[in-house]
Amino acid sequence: MDLHDKAVGQRNLFERLVAKIPGFKGYMERELRRDTDKLQRDFCADKLFAQKGKVKEALEELVAGGDIDGITPFEKLLNRLDGVAQKIRSADRGWAGLFDAVKVTEETLERVYKFDLSLADGVSEVEKKISQLGSVDKATALQIVKEATKLVNEIDDYFAKREEILEKGA
Repeated sequence: MDLHDKAVGQRNLFERLVAKIPGFKGYMERELRRDTDKLQRDFCADKLFAQKGKVKEALEELVAGGDIDGITPFEKLLNRLDGVAQKIRSADRGWAGLFDAVKVTEETLERVYKFDLSLADGVSEVEKKISQLGSVDKATALQIVKEATKLVNEIDDYFAKREEILEKGA
C-alpha cells in the first residue's frame, strides 16, 4: 500500500461525505495526490540532505590527516546534494489555475506521483554509495565520492523530466 492509498483510507467521515458532492470528489483526489506527492518528495529530499553529514565526516577525516588535496570532489558532492535536495523539496505540486493554458489532469498527477515514488530508489542508491565512505583510503574515498556525485546528477536529470510532464500535461 502506498502513501496515497493509505491517505485515502484514513479520511474522516466529513471528508467522505463531502466527496459525494459532484465534482468535489475529483478535486479532493487531486489535492490528496498532491499532498502525498509532497510528503514523498520531502522524504527523498531529507534523505539526500542527511547524506551531507556523512560526506562531511569523511572529508574531515581526510583533512585531519593533513591531506587537503582532493577536497574539491567532496565539496562538489556536498553542493550537489544540497542543490538537488532543495530542487526536489521546492518542486511544483502540480497545481493549475482555472484559466491556465496547461491543465494538470488526474492522470498527469498520477504519472508525477509514480515518478516521484521512483525517486526513492535513486536516493537509496546514493545512500548505499555514501555509506561506503567509512574508513577507506583516499583513492577509494575519491572514487566513492565521484560515483555518488554521478548518482546525484542522475537523480537531478531524472527529476527534470518530472517538470516536462507537468508543463506538457502529458
